[in-house]
Amino acid sequence: MSKADENRQEPADVSVVRPPWAGIVVSVLCTIVMIAIAWAVWDSLPEIVTTRKATATRPGLGMPRFVVAAALPVTLIIIGAVVAGERVISGRLRHQILVASPRSRARSMNVLFVMLPLLFVVLQAGILLRTAGYDVPLEKAVAVALGVLLIAVGNLLPKISPSRIPAGAAGHLMLAWQRSQRAGGLLMMLLGVACAVGAFFFSPMIVAVASAFAVAAVYLLMALLTAARLRP
Repeated sequence: MSKADENRQEPADVSVVRPPWAGIVVSVLCTIVMIAIAWAVWDSLPEIVTTRKATATRPGLGMPRFVVAAALPVTLIIIGAVVAGERVISGRLRHQILVASPRSRARSMNVLFVMLPLLFVVLQAGILLRTAGYDVPLEKAVAVALGVLLIAVGNLLPKISPSRIPAGAAGHLMLAWQRSQRAGGLLMMLLGVACAVGAFFFSPMIVAVASAFAVAAVYLLMALLTAARLRP
């Protein structure tokens, strides 16, 4: 067996890697919770929800309350369907393209479909309760939830590994990127902590938007670290 063939071999325990059951269960439960929240406040929602107030230069916009109540649950279902389709396609093409290892993919899907639905529940509750006339700290809740999501992503980053390491320059690039993920994961976790804590001391929306832009800076730093490790 050649060295290239060895590099293309997958881990022996691929067949025992289970679907992301934790993410699946949490996603289903969160979808049910979002529907229950909409049901509970349905009678308090206006028939037409104003999404943009009218001004002297532009008309106001509104949408039926059913659209507002169903937007996040439907979005979560669509994301789940898209990710499931991508999972099937990449699984069939894993010998032709470089994808994350099955265990890494299962772990990633668990984190995504545990944290994202919880964020959606926070958004659903905040938006509908505020639309129904309740005074809720929606912006602060969103910033804290985003911070928790970033902490989870940062914890996940160093654990993502490819299904195979090719020979040559591509393999060196992948190994350098994997090492950079450790620093990137730590920075992402610190960013999440700063976002969650900062929401209590500064404008939550500014903190959330700044944190979202900072994610791009973390990945840029990871790319620079990767390039530095590839230098002879």
